[in-house]
Amino acid sequence: MSQKGRSLIKAAFDTDNFLMRISEKVLDIVTVNLLFVITCLPIVTIGVAKISLYQTMFEVKQSRRVPVFRTYLRAFRQNLKLGFQLGMLELGIVFLALSDLYLFWGQTALPFQLVKAICLGILIFLTIVMLASYPIAARYDLSWKEILQKGLMLASFNAPWFILMIVIIFLILMFLYLSAFTLLLGGSAFILFGFGLLAFLQVGVMEKLFAKYE
Repeated sequence: MSQKGRSLIKAAFDTDNFLMRISEKVLDIVTVNLLFVITCLPIVTIGVAKISLYQTMFEVKQSRRVPVFRTYLRAFRQNLKLGFQLGMLELGIVFLALSDLYLFWGQTALPFQLVKAICLGILIFLTIVMLASYPIAARYDLSWKEILQKGLMLASFNAPWFILMIVIIFLILMFLYLSAFTLLLGGSAFILFGFGLLAFLQVGVMEKLFAKYE
């Protein structure tokens, strides 16, 4: 076999080449995503699952050959109390806001319009704060009150990034509700890799924001 042929085979099976690194990241994202979806099923564990998702993604972003399954489960066990506190707070506010929207959605009088606007504003504000707070909880050892305070400050000082995140989420929701087909297609994508991919991209942004204040 010629030297050129041997070099080609060596390059194809080299675990450090670009294609293999990309494949490794894709597999990690899919694995973490499936773990996240499964651990979210009880609903009340969604806060723990979110912290575990971000904590694992920080590892995947920074390192290679991460033991994803073990890393995620370790993060899940370590953040049970904190994740439950953040998750129940988030779920409680979302439930109250959505309940009010459901009750008053068909009402057109000015007071009801104001209530609906306030509820939508609360949901958007909560989403922004939590987009900052869960990565902070995954990265730093803080109480839930400190996490929310720092999440609010981080989102305020870096508003363009978080507005961009909200816009992306809004566009995704618009796509999902275009038709039954897009809802089925998008839902399948999120079950397989969607949450993991969004978290992986957000982690890249959050690392740059954290670096500004460290």
